[in-house]
Parts: sequence; structure tokens; C-alpha cells
Amino acid sequence: MSATCAECGATLPESGSCQDYLHELLLLEAQVPGAPGAEPHFLAVASFNLQHPTAFVPSALIGLRQTVSDVLAGRATVDDARRRARRGASGPTRVRRRADTVLSPEDQLFLSAWPTTWPITVLDVCRVPPEQYVESVRRWAASIIDMLDANPLHAASDS
Repeated sequence: MSATCAECGATLPESGSCQDYLHELLLLEAQVPGAPGAEPHFLAVASFNLQHPTAFVPSALIGLRQTVSDVLAGRATVDDARRRARRGASGPTRVRRRADTVLSPEDQLFLSAWPTTWPITVLDVCRVPPEQYVESVRRWAASIIDMLDANPLHAASDS
């Protein structure tokens, strides 16, 4: 029996980590003209991070979720996303969780309700032909937003 990722539900590779799939995805992306460093790259990395939330503090996930939604809807560009990320990580603000990070009861509730199985994962997208990459990444990101919208704890305002 194959092991599955506790965060996204994908069947794990021999290494036991979805990180290998992310590397495979980035190798695929390198074959797609205009994708590296552009919107497809942002959506791919953001989608991976949203499906692997234990590395992040809840406020970072909330900001990333809103930014992905805004980029998909055309309300924000990748440059806007970069500015938001810089602003969200300025000063002493933490984005990534450390082993000693203490979460409030509200943050614990927020994270406990985060999905752990998804209709599309990094494994699905890293195996598509290069000509399908951009559309597959957009579909992946949209499926994540749809899943998060289905839970009032995770839905964002699209204003």
C-alpha cells in the first residue's frame, strides 16, 4: 500500500515527501515559455503551499488564499502578489511556523478545519504535458479556492 501525504492526500513518492513533486513541477514549468517567474509560477507555488499549510502561520495562509483568489479573478497581478508578500512578511512578522510556534485556540481551530484531501494535487499537475501546464495550474489553483470557499472559516471576501 502506498503512503499518502497527510496534508494534500496525494500518493507519496519513494522519498516520502511531496517536495519531490514540487521539484518535478518546476522542471516541467521550465519547459513552458513564459511560465517561470510569471503568473503560472506564482499559482503553482501558492497552490502547493496552500495544500501544505503546516509550514505557515494562519495569517500567511489567509493572505495567500486571498491573493490567489484575486490573481485568478484578475483583481491582482503577480507584481501585486509580490508586494503583498513583502508587506505581509515585513518586520518581525512571521510567515513560516517554527517548532516552537504557539498557536492561539482560534488558529488551532482554523488549521484543524483545513482540508487534507483535494480534488487536484501537485502530483496531478506535475505529470501533464508542457502544453497543458498553464491551464492545469489555473485549474488546480481554482479548485483550491473552491474548496476553501466551501468552509466559512477559510472563505475570503472577494472585494
